[in-house]
Amino acid sequence: MPDFTPAVETLLRTIAEAGSTGAQFVVAPRARYRLTGTDYVVNQRSFYPLTSAGYVTDGGDDSAPVKLTASGRKWMEQHPVPRGGRGPYRPRGTRPARQAPATRPARLAHAGGFTAELVERTVVITCPDNGRGGATLPADGWEERAKDAHPTLHDIEGPFISAGYALRWREDPRTDAELLVQSLAIVRAEPARRT
Repeated sequence: MPDFTPAVETLLRTIAEAGSTGAQFVVAPRARYRLTGTDYVVNQRSFYPLTSAGYVTDGGDDSAPVKLTASGRKWMEQHPVPRGGRGPYRPRGTRPARQAPATRPARLAHAGGFTAELVERTVVITCPDNGRGGATLPADGWEERAKDAHPTLHDIEGPFISAGYALRWREDPRTDAELLVQSLAIVRAEPARRT
C-alpha cells in the first residue's frame, strides 16, 4: 500500500466520507477542483495517485461524483486516522464577520499649523502654537463675520483652553471633507491675535 502526501490523503478521506453517493467536484481555476458546496480546493495532480492505483473512480465521466472503490475502502481500513493525523476535509465553519473598524472622525491637517476634526457636523479647529507657549488665534470679530458669510454655520464656540474653536454646521449640503476645508479657510483667513 502506497504512502500518500498529506494533500492526497486528505482527498482520499474526503471522498470516502461522502459515502456511496460520491464527492462532486467542479473545475476551478489554475488546474484545480473544488468540492461542491465547500471551500475545499484540491490540485488536479492530487487525483493522479488515487486514480492510477484504482482507489477512486468517476466512471470515466469528469462531471460525475468521485467514489471510493473496493481498493480504496481496503486502504481506509488499514489506515485509520491517527490521533492528530490528517482526516477528511472539514469546513471550518463560518468565520465571524470582520468587524468594521470603529469609525474615526475625519481629520485633516492644514499648512500653517491649524488642524481640524469633524464630529457630527461640528468641526473642531485647533490653532497652531505661536512658539512662545501660546497659540496664534484669529482676529477679533471673525466669528460674526463667518456667521454672516455662511448661513449654514449655526454656532461657533471657543476659544477653549486648548486654543481651539468648535464650528457647528447645520443643514449644509457639503461633504465632510468640504466642511473641513471650508472651516479651516474661515479660521486661517484672519490669524492676528497671539495669546
